[in-house]
Formats: sequence, structure tokens, C-alpha cells
Amino acid sequence: MEFAKANGLDVVAANAPRRYVNLVSRKGKNSLNLLSDEAKRWIAPLPYADASARYTNKFIKLMGSGGNLTHQDDNQRKLLEAQSLWDATMAFSISESLSRVKNPLIIHVNGAFHSEEGLGIPEHLKIYSPKARFIVITIRRENSLTFDPSKHLNLGDFLILTRQEATN
Repeated sequence: MEFAKANGLDVVAANAPRRYVNLVSRKGKNSLNLLSDEAKRWIAPLPYADASARYTNKFIKLMGSGGNLTHQDDNQRKLLEAQSLWDATMAFSISESLSRVKNPLIIHVNGAFHSEEGLGIPEHLKIYSPKARFIVITIRRENSLTFDPSKHLNLGDFLILTRQEATN
């Protein structure tokens, strides 16, 4: 932020407002249809794309559901829809920023789950800006700074390993 201020660079708050993400996590993505036109200006255009199968599987695995999509409970479905709203809105915000300037260079910072493996934001960005060129840089804290293909392959176009801090 300070660098952007000092150099007269634009800063874009790309996230969907938390109140709308929370609404989806409680009531599902169709609840967004009830928002005013003004409120809808703060999120990706409706309907936004559902999470891809790969993203869904990764999400369910993270949530500890055993990866069974056919028996996914309603609460997890709504959480996934909320996560997708976040990803879609960030991608749409990036897309809008790309269209505002002649030779754009955008650095978007987000939590790893939103973009690693080219899932989430990158998938939505391909929908909103099919010709956009981008790279995914994933940062991981690890005990070892040695690249391990079984853990690190395909996490991003570039991977930065940093030392895991010791905990007491």
C-alpha cells in the first residue's frame, strides 16, 4: 500500500464485501438475486460460475468431507458457493482493472487457496478476461526449503518456499 501511494499507483479492493459472502454462506448463492442493483455493483455479475470440479474436490478435502460430492451437505455447498463468490468477485475486479488502462500490470495478493494450482481466481479470470495473461506465484512456509515434487508440483507458475517458524 505504501509503495502504491508513494508511486501514484492505483489500489483496488478486489474482495466481495464480507456481508454478501456471509449471506451466501448462510442462504446460498440464489439469495444474491434479492439484493438491490446498488448492492450488486460490489460483486461479480450474477450468476457467477460455480466452482470447477477440481476446486470443489480440493475444497471438500480441506473441509474434511471425504471428497464425496454426491452427499455433500447443504452447509458445505453454501460455503463453497461463498468461496466461489469471493473468487469470482476478485477475478471480476481484476478484469475491470485490466480494461481501464492501455498496458496494465496488476499485482493481486490473496490467500493461497484462492489461486494455487490455477484454481479459483485464475479460473474465473479466464471467464471474464479470456485473453488476459497472468502468472500464479504461490508462497509456502515449510520446514525444508527443498522443492519436493510430490508436495509442490503444480501449485503455481512460481513457488516461493519460506522457512516455517518454530512454535513453542
